Amino acid sequence: MNGHTGTNGVNHLRNGVDLPFRPPTVDQALQVSPLSSIVPFNPDIIPIPSAGPPTTSTISVSLEEHRTSKKTLDSLNAEAATYGSTSMRLQRTLEDLQRLLNADDLTQFVFKRPAVLADKAESAPSRSPPVNGASSSQRANLLLSPFAKMVLNSTDVSYRYLTPISPTSSPQNKLHRKGALVADAPRQAQHPAASPPRTYAQAQPRAHVHIDSQPQVLPCPQASVQISNDVAARQNAGVQIVIPKSTPPKKTLVPAVIIPGLLSSSQRTDYEQFPEVYEEIRGGDVSPSKKRKRDNQIEEAPAISFDQREKSDAASRNLQGLIADIFEAEDQLQPDTSGVVSLHGIKLFVSGTVGESEVPILEPSVQSRLDSAVQKAISVGRFSDVPAEHLVRVQKLCEAAVSALDSASLIVGDGWSEGDIDEWASRLDATANGLQAAKTLVRIMAAGREERQLYSEDLLQSVLNALKHVLDSCVIPVAEARQSEAGSDSFKTYSAQKKSLTTLVQAFGRVLKLLGDLLTKVDVSEGAVTAVEFVSTKLIFVENAHSEKDSVLGVQRFETLRRTAMDALAKIFARYSDQRTFIFDEILTSLEKLPVTRQSARQFKLADGKPIQLVSALLMRLIQTSASPSIKRRQRSGNEATVMDGHDEDESSSEADSTSPRKKVQTTNVETANMDADTAIQELADVTKPLHDGAQQNAHYLVKFMTQRALSATKTGDQPYRNLLDIFTEDFINVLGSTDWPAAEMFLRALLSHLIGIMENEKSAAPAKNMALDLMGLMGSGISDLQIHVRQSVRSLDVNESELSANLVPLADDVLDDKAADMDMLDFAGPRRAVVEYLQSRDVDDLQLQSARGYVVTQWARDLLSAYETSDDEDADWFKGLAIKLRNMVVDSKWLEAEHDFETVTTVQGRVSSALIALSLPLSKAFKRIFSILLTSMSSDQATVKSRALKSVVQLLEKDPSILDRGTYVLSHILRCAADNSPLVRDSALGLLSKCLTLRPLLEDEVYERVVARSADAAIGVRKRAMKILKEIYLRNQSKEIKSAVADALLQRIKDTDESVADLARQTFEEMWMSPFHAMLVVKDDVQAKLALKAQVALIVRTATRGESVLSVLDALLQSVLSNDSKNAAANFQVCKAMVAMLFDAIIDNDELPDKPSQKDILQTLTVFAKANARLFTGEQLELLEPYVKNLSNTDDLLVYRSVIVIFRYVLPSLSSFQNTFLQAVQNALLSSVAKLGKKELSEVASCLWIIDSVLKNTDRLVRLMVSVLHGIYSAKDTDFADANQTSALNRVKRYAMIAGYLGKACNLDDHPNAFKAKFPWWKGTSVAGLVVDILCPLTRQSQPHSLREIVLESIAMVCQAWPKKYLRTDVTTAFELVFHNRDARLEYIVLAGFKGFFDQEEKRSETGAEIAVGAGAATGTDRLAVSYAVTDNDGASPSIAQRFLQYILRIALETTDDVALAATQVIASINRQGLVHPKECGPSLVALETSPNTAIANIAFVEHRTLHHKHETMFEKEYMKAVHQAFIYQKDIVHSPEGAKTQPFASKLAPLFEVLRTGNAKVRKRFLANLCSRVDLDMSKLDATGDPPTQLLFARFCMENLAFFEYDRLDDILHTVTCMEKIVTSTGTPVAHVIETEVLKVQLEAERNGEGSQMLNGQAHEQGTTGSDHSMQPLPSATQLRADVPTPVDHTRLRQLALACTILTMLWETRTYLRRQWGLQKAITANAANNKAKTAAKDLKKAPTKASGVTGSGYHENILKLMTSLTTQETMHERCTSFVELLAVDNEVRIASDDDEEAELLKKAAGYDTPAEDDEKMSHTGSVAASGGGRGRKRKGSMSVENTPKKRRGRPPGSVKAKKGRKGRARSGSGGSADADGDWE
Repeated sequence: MNGHTGTNGVNHLRNGVDLPFRPPTVDQALQVSPLSSIVPFNPDIIPIPSAGPPTTSTISVSLEEHRTSKKTLDSLNAEAATYGSTSMRLQRTLEDLQRLLNADDLTQFVFKRPAVLADKAESAPSRSPPVNGASSSQRANLLLSPFAKMVLNSTDVSYRYLTPISPTSSPQNKLHRKGALVADAPRQAQHPAASPPRTYAQAQPRAHVHIDSQPQVLPCPQASVQISNDVAARQNAGVQIVIPKSTPPKKTLVPAVIIPGLLSSSQRTDYEQFPEVYEEIRGGDVSPSKKRKRDNQIEEAPAISFDQREKSDAASRNLQGLIADIFEAEDQLQPDTSGVVSLHGIKLFVSGTVGESEVPILEPSVQSRLDSAVQKAISVGRFSDVPAEHLVRVQKLCEAAVSALDSASLIVGDGWSEGDIDEWASRLDATANGLQAAKTLVRIMAAGREERQLYSEDLLQSVLNALKHVLDSCVIPVAEARQSEAGSDSFKTYSAQKKSLTTLVQAFGRVLKLLGDLLTKVDVSEGAVTAVEFVSTKLIFVENAHSEKDSVLGVQRFETLRRTAMDALAKIFARYSDQRTFIFDEILTSLEKLPVTRQSARQFKLADGKPIQLVSALLMRLIQTSASPSIKRRQRSGNEATVMDGHDEDESSSEADSTSPRKKVQTTNVETANMDADTAIQELADVTKPLHDGAQQNAHYLVKFMTQRALSATKTGDQPYRNLLDIFTEDFINVLGSTDWPAAEMFLRALLSHLIGIMENEKSAAPAKNMALDLMGLMGSGISDLQIHVRQSVRSLDVNESELSANLVPLADDVLDDKAADMDMLDFAGPRRAVVEYLQSRDVDDLQLQSARGYVVTQWARDLLSAYETSDDEDADWFKGLAIKLRNMVVDSKWLEAEHDFETVTTVQGRVSSALIALSLPLSKAFKRIFSILLTSMSSDQATVKSRALKSVVQLLEKDPSILDRGTYVLSHILRCAADNSPLVRDSALGLLSKCLTLRPLLEDEVYERVVARSADAAIGVRKRAMKILKEIYLRNQSKEIKSAVADALLQRIKDTDESVADLARQTFEEMWMSPFHAMLVVKDDVQAKLALKAQVALIVRTATRGESVLSVLDALLQSVLSNDSKNAAANFQVCKAMVAMLFDAIIDNDELPDKPSQKDILQTLTVFAKANARLFTGEQLELLEPYVKNLSNTDDLLVYRSVIVIFRYVLPSLSSFQNTFLQAVQNALLSSVAKLGKKELSEVASCLWIIDSVLKNTDRLVRLMVSVLHGIYSAKDTDFADANQTSALNRVKRYAMIAGYLGKACNLDDHPNAFKAKFPWWKGTSVAGLVVDILCPLTRQSQPHSLREIVLESIAMVCQAWPKKYLRTDVTTAFELVFHNRDARLEYIVLAGFKGFFDQEEKRSETGAEIAVGAGAATGTDRLAVSYAVTDNDGASPSIAQRFLQYILRIALETTDDVALAATQVIASINRQGLVHPKECGPSLVALETSPNTAIANIAFVEHRTLHHKHETMFEKEYMKAVHQAFIYQKDIVHSPEGAKTQPFASKLAPLFEVLRTGNAKVRKRFLANLCSRVDLDMSKLDATGDPPTQLLFARFCMENLAFFEYDRLDDILHTVTCMEKIVTSTGTPVAHVIETEVLKVQLEAERNGEGSQMLNGQAHEQGTTGSDHSMQPLPSATQLRADVPTPVDHTRLRQLALACTILTMLWETRTYLRRQWGLQKAITANAANNKAKTAAKDLKKAPTKASGVTGSGYHENILKLMTSLTTQETMHERCTSFVELLAVDNEVRIASDDDEEAELLKKAAGYDTPAEDDEKMSHTGSVAASGGGRGRKRKGSMSVENTPKKRRGRPPGSVKAKKGRKGRARSGSGGSADADGDWE
């Protein structure tokens, strides 16, 4: 620097000239000034005139107001110095001041002229011209502040001195006044931007003060130093300094302000230097136009009022007085010569222990007073009054208290006595005092003093050590103590000292806060910074209590302490850029310490939202800080601004970094005008791009860390990252769009980017995709919430309230409609500006809000840069202007406030603006993509992914139902998933569909049919959900057609095989059809209720007409709701009775019901009610039906007739009395129509006639009818019905036979034998039924026409049903057997239908007996026994039929898939339900029938199989292999589909069997899997290769495809199956490969050359392979060892046999490989090895496996089809043999040797064995495959790596007997050889 250094290293320069003295201030100059005799213009003495009440005598009411005014003046100075007229506020302030300077409004002060001035004026000598050619006006101008210069230049204020002369101006005066105006011109030229085209002097009147005389030149000792330095100039700017001209003086007396000449060297020695005062002057703190206070300035010394000055003086005196007392007391602690210590010192000090020595420590109250005094002195700016040496001494005193903390143990011990606790409590008080001392120490350091001796690293380290000690030994244990935990004694101890602990913790927090401030203001060592980071991080991750009762300090009190730690960490992050990565790593590695429950995690309360995690707030704050300039950079920028503001500092001394983007802080107007848009944009990019990119990089770093950890963990696992990621995401979503946390959007955007990458990666696992879909659903919901929030908030804005609101309302509509233009969102007066202004208005030194503001501005600039890339040239000026403004806002956080005014932004406006910004950013714009990914995932191959996608879509629809209105693609995806192969996906799809229908009921017309289809789904859960949706549709929809279809679908579930589904269906109907009308029974004559009931009756009629299946189920439903088991049986009965009454009214007049149903439909519906409960009808109602049985003329009448007869049949027995006339009329009508009725009607008429006869007792009419019918049949017994001429006779006999059968079944005519014997004298029996059988049986012979045999057999069957004893007759059984032997399907169906009717009747009889409760007493006990246990003819007939005809029935069931087979299956099921045969007899057939393509057959067989398995599991499992073979034969011969799986989708045909096994014992299931694998094993000596293809090959394919496509629900099942397959391949395949090499490939092994191994195919080798003997085998050749030349031709039969064996074994290996890929076994093992680093626990093997993504059955299916063609030609057979040898010889899979032990343990546990060691002799085997998966006797390991092929094994030396034991002590032996010398495989 130029010049010399003055006092305290400060240069006194003016225009480059060194001043030999320090210029005085005004206050100092007034002491020797002539103005000292005049009352000075001091506001402390003379208050400013005010029109208001005199509330105070000061200009500034408070110190805060003074700071505000100073801040405003600094801003005006900055604007005037640089930007001129670009600031509207500056122009407006200028205009206000010019109005205040109006002469008419100014008070004129008249001063008497002192005589001494006149004398001096007269004697004043001439002075030389100014130095450097500067005019007086220029020099005066330089003395003013920038704003004062602008006021002076813009305002013409004339002035005059009062003289005794007349006020008339002389020409000289006018000339001088003109010269004064000319002198203003250069000043105006210096600020062209500050002057508008029309000057303010012209725009308004100027203030004039008449000048009476020309000023005279005052004496000045040195002309070269007329002007003082800048600081003094600012101090004296308010005093007009006039430099007299060098013209000869006049005698006129003129008042003037005289500045004395410079003092001589001898005179200067009389003055004292005040460095601290000079520092204040140089800093500009006492200047009237002071600059804005910089961030690195600590103290302020404002011009304060009298009261404030008194307070500041008092604070200074108090501090210094207290320090003096303390020092005096310390000195008195030293004993005097007599050894006596002063009592005064003892009062202020206490004794403390530091190490092993005793040291004096300030008493707690004194320490508190000292800290308070220091704080007050700092706050009033008088801390500089205290000498530095005193502060150093104070620090030493405080250091003793701080150092004493290290020796204080604060840990609570177990079993402490009261004395121990009291001593511990005293240590707490001492610790609190030590923390108070630490607070004083740090406060002194952070006060901004410049003396280096105050900043001791040792003192700071002592504070940090003490802080760590207190944290570890007290704060953390107290925070983690819980009342509910085992160690609750410590909690009680802590609670007893809650007050002391609270004080201690509060002091700890204050010290930590001050440390954060210190590190922000002062450069300290890296170790200190790291220590504060450590303490803060550790404190942040201490788990707070979940509730107040479990917290010693209180949840929120400790949360405040954690918040203080967060603030300290954030300050370090903002101040030290090099520490940011370390801070991030510390936070991330500590995340697993966080609580994973949402309630305990979210304890950081937001001002305007839900609570979030403290760490979530910390991460967002750090990201926001990353997007803002660091504190150090802002401090450097402040220095640069000082240079640019005109201070005479050398620019080379600036601390600005050459690489800093803030090299150019501000741009002058000339530069701005000449700058083009590209340059402005580039400069903005230079400033903002590093900030934005740094923040974005940090966000991606954090997100990547959390997502990777979450992918390797589970929600239920030990690692919490999966739950934490959910919590973080929810937290960021909660604050999305918040003004204070704008970084949430960047976090979510980074997370979304990672999630999209996971979804688009085809190799991503299903759990990863599920996590991604889950989080994407949360994000989509959050975006929808934000949109809803904006819609609601905009309504609260009044467009007439302000211009901002008027702009926000239409902009919000555009943003929500995705139509907002970029320029609207980026506009300088737009929402981003509003958010910045809103944050700035709330910024009261809040670093959080400052970080938010900095982030918003950086994001604003970044978006502007992006928009500029696609902008048009015509908008270049707009982009340029905004770019310059944003650049200035980034580099100077105060620029916007100083430069531009803006209307006050309300809270609502600020929040709406922030939300609009968030909606315009990439995250919200990605909503469509999120939704598209969710929809696409609904079509995934993975069921769990589909289900998760559906649930995520549900979340979005709940938030924004309008998604459904944007097209049909959403609904199409949902409906497609509703028909998915996976039950999980179908269930989720229905759940989503239910939500859609709730939100948009109009969609019901489009989708109800799909829901109806799902009501019959195979999965129980899907059926139940579909039923729930159908119920909702039924209750909402008004369409009768839809209601009817829904009711029909629900009715079918009444007979569901699952009882819970059937119960749900019954309950649903009761709620829909009965419950709504219960109130009608209470309120009589309710018109609305009656109308509703009529509509319900009409709906029931419509439903009943949908088919016969509906009628039967509807009957069962009504019986259920009317039964005693129903809770509302009585109310339901009354509702049904009212419905019946309405139906009868509608029979008379169908206008009574809506839709006017026909009589046929009404009567058909009445039959349902009649069957359900006959008591619903009355006799009068039945009489109304009489006409309908008399008129039978056409088909319609027949339907009506049938319905009426059914009603009569069921209702008549329940009525107590009838008029005989009515009954006789009905009887006559029925008898007259018997001859022309069909089967269905005849059955009902016969029953009805017998019921009427029971009342009328005129049985003779029925007897005569029966006799007549039988006589007609008997008389035609010799007729040759084969003769074509006997057609009429044949038809007549057929009619008679049918009538005889129905009458024989319905009527008991045994009491009237005489009539029959009279007609048939040859009959000697007593049973009329026997007579009927006697007459009909001859007509069953094969010689009779087929149609006649059908009728006769049906009639015999009906008679036998009523009289079961007839089943035992020889002629009857012979007739039935003849039917079965002839295999006549039609006749078999008739016989089976008869059996079915009989068995149904028997089951019903048993159920009826069971309905009588055992505990009902003696009154009903006999009845129950009579019904259930009384021996009848039925008891002999049932087992007789089952034993005699079961074989035929089974054969019929397995021969076809039509109705005959269905009838046979129903009979089989009934026989099993009654327990008439052994379960083994029907079990295999039921398993085979489960695979039937006829759904009805398969369902019946599955239900009965499941029942038998649960009752006889152990016994039944032995039949499963026979059942599998029978199922194969059934599929091959009957279904003509020998494959083991169905395609499109791929599903096992034996899936029902495996589903039953999954519900049973695990060991039974494992044995089944092992046995099924063993069925594929082969014996070369018995292998039959005949057939095309061979049956053995087809059966192997059947078994393998079933094993491949079973739905395994446990990992150990798959492992066990794979192990068994590997055993077969290695044990059986080895000798096969050996034979191929020797016979086909002509490769000689070493063993053969030694004369060994010649008996490989005699069964011995195979036996060795399966029993695990120790006979070793030689290594197989590799692929390169096989001969390359063409082999010698082999016998075709032999080659075909070998090829068949290779095909079967290869098929087995393909299945094994597919299973491992499909279920991701290798990944499961790798994960277990990585996570647990130990053996996989047995419980892990019981977990459900997860299918791997991208693995479908198509590839496996193609491989199997290719294998099936291996036997077509000689070449293909040879190729298959060669490939198999390669398969065994070459291992193409990767195998990690270290997994060996783990894998063996896995296989062992999968087999169901948990013991650590077993001998080979104790291992059980099933067939040729060991049941245990732990065996090692094969060439390959039982490895779990994908595509593992058998490995060769080292053979043991000949004669070796015992295999070496493995690490578990278990012999490694098995089929095909043994382990090598080290007990491992090669």
